[in-house]
Amino acid sequence: MITYKVETVAECIEEIKPLNLQHWEEVATNKEVRPLEPDYDKYYTLEELGMLRILTARDGDVLVGYFITMLCQHMHYKSCTTAMNDILYIHPDYRKSTIGFRLFKVAIADLKDNTDATLIIVHMKITHPFRKLLKHFDFKLAEENWELQL
Repeated sequence: MITYKVETVAECIEEIKPLNLQHWEEVATNKEVRPLEPDYDKYYTLEELGMLRILTARDGDVLVGYFITMLCQHMHYKSCTTAMNDILYIHPDYRKSTIGFRLFKVAIADLKDNTDATLIIVHMKITHPFRKLLKHFDFKLAEENWELQL
């Protein structure tokens, strides 16, 4: 049975680490010059400041997905608290199910009901699009992100 819940960094970070590596292997670009080295201490700091939400998806006790969001006032619209998605991951064995849909649904409800967020921003890799899912929840394409590796 799949369950969804908000967890603290301490409750799930050790389980996130191997999935984060698997995710990086799957989608990262420029791996040779941009190695995976998450600042996990910063996750604890943001959580202490009330600026981090982690929603997990578990199959029994096994972590199979997560939706991690950072909360802050928008730099251009200070009355707008922005929920900026840091990372979204569903284990490949669970992707052809409704887990991604349900994870989004619960994450949106959690952010709406339990934070002062007024805007959710989600980014996606162009190699792993999920536009259909975003459109289902009425997300609108607002910007594109481009990168230049120096």
